[in-house]
Amino acid sequence: MSFLKHAMAAAAVLLITPAVSFAATETKSITVNVSADVPNVAGLQVSTPDGWEGLPQNLPWDTARQVLGELTGRVINVKSPAAITAYLSAPAQMASAADVVDLAVKLDNVVVPATAAAKITVANAAQAASGKSLAFAIAPTEPGGGYKQGTYGGQFHMIFESDI
Repeated sequence: MSFLKHAMAAAAVLLITPAVSFAATETKSITVNVSADVPNVAGLQVSTPDGWEGLPQNLPWDTARQVLGELTGRVINVKSPAAITAYLSAPAQMASAADVVDLAVKLDNVVVPATAAAKITVANAAQAASGKSLAFAIAPTEPGGGYKQGTYGGQFHMIFESDI
């Protein structure tokens, strides 16, 4: 009887083997987005050492005083063979529906202007050549009538230039 069981098992394997060998190959794919920014080593370099660029920056709410606080503690590193200037492409603001909060953007405690014509020098030629770390801050301006409840958001572009 044991021989019969072995023979039947072998026959079953022979019958199943062709079905398994013709099984469809299942394929899954994933998409991976990769990017890199390789700077011109001899050109203008701007970086955030802790990688906060492009990430939401949350202004702290002071519950006791019922005001938005200034965001501090961020650093921007710059380097270039020539002096570096900075300006905003437009006024910095954040909004919640129709309610708007104006923002003062600061580098080394100097307000960055919202026009190229008024750009400020953030590193002279010597500072730029050796590299300079700039303290970055965002200070909200309390609207007339105080802050209105809401979820505020906004985006601004800071432009750095160096004549190399």
